[in-house]
Amino acid sequence: MKKLLFTGLLLVASTLFGERVFIDKSTSLIWQDHQDNEDLSITYYQSKDYCADLVIGKYNNFRIPSLVELQSIVDYKNYNSAIKKGFDYVSDEYYWTTTPFVGEKNVVWLIHFKKGERTVKDMHYDRHIRCVQSSI
Repeated sequence: MKKLLFTGLLLVASTLFGERVFIDKSTSLIWQDHQDNEDLSITYYQSKDYCADLVIGKYNNFRIPSLVELQSIVDYKNYNSAIKKGFDYVSDEYYWTTTPFVGEKNVVWLIHFKKGERTVKDMHYDRHIRCVQSSI
């Protein structure tokens, strides 16, 4: 009963601030869920600043997720938005992670949310971002 009450309060509080978060109970990660996640396409370096400056209600200390963290919200049973139920904003495009590609200084792993596939790209390209923070 307490979990249900907390979830309801979270949705009310986050709606008051015009932005939402998604709390993944299986990983205890708090994810940004905002129109920017669908529309915004920026470089890796811009994404670092964007996440560092992000405040959603009482939540701050956001960052770019690792490959393992971002892959944890992929739902391989879905196609054309292979993402867990509960997220409202997603683009069927590539999203940044902080996980470097071995041997390449400016290359990191990304996840494409159309099918949930992984790839690597240079940090200077414009890609999508979904910021995360560890649970409180």
